Amino acid sequence: MELHSELKYLLEQYDISLDELFSKTGTREITEKDVLEYIKEKYYPKVKFIRKLDAVRKLTAKRLSSSYHSAVHVTLFKTINVEPLLSIKEKFEAILGGKVSFTFMLLKPLSEVLKGSIFNSELQGEDQLIVYEDVNIAIAVQTERGLVTPVIRRVDEKDLKTLYKEYVDIIMRARSFKLKQKDLVGGTFTLSNLGMYGIDYFTQIINPPQVAILGVGRVREKLLLMSNGNLKTMKIATFSITFDHRIADGVDAAIFLAKLEDKIRNFRLEDYVIS
Repeated sequence: MELHSELKYLLEQYDISLDELFSKTGTREITEKDVLEYIKEKYYPKVKFIRKLDAVRKLTAKRLSSSYHSAVHVTLFKTINVEPLLSIKEKFEAILGGKVSFTFMLLKPLSEVLKGSIFNSELQGEDQLIVYEDVNIAIAVQTERGLVTPVIRRVDEKDLKTLYKEYVDIIMRARSFKLKQKDLVGGTFTLSNLGMYGIDYFTQIINPPQVAILGVGRVREKLLLMSNGNLKTMKIATFSITFDHRIADGVDAAIFLAKLEDKIRNFRLEDYVIS
């Protein structure tokens, strides 16, 4: 069948073959609606549930929104001991035989905290919060042409080796300007690491239509005085979550960071590597 140029462009951008569409629709007469529905099903996150905000939250959301017009940005900071994660990073590097970024190592613990979290969501209008079942993490990547946020889908469902292949592929394509539209849609949360630029901590801007973003500063050493009088160094990093205050409060964000700290502390390589 003949497709007009716009449909051909969509199929190319989302790597969809006509055979896929024929199999999905059961017909060889493909419409634009068929293509758009298939793109949504394949590349956008599945909805876990939709609920109305309660009266108090709705009122709070309306008041805060009117004062800020868009997302009401609030940022919380937490300094975390990252030595356990760095230790796991070294073991995984030994398995792969090469270097692994700190950003990548954060994906699995972060995805576990996001699963079912209010921050893995989108706010539509003034009173409808869509919480997603899929954990699709967008990675902030700086390129020569500016910042892009390609998406890695269903991070929580993948073992480390599979995830690493996807991570390397999408970062390389981002930096070589080979991303497609499919790579930039469907994100439910964003991770931004400026540690490699020597930044200790920072506030970040929410990536709409998401409601929160996690920032990570550089890994640095902290000198501790032990109870026996000895000095010890600990490797730490400061994490910052910026969230939309219309959908959550500071306590929710504090609990989120505490859970992330726990996941980092108790990260076990054998839980995520398939031999």
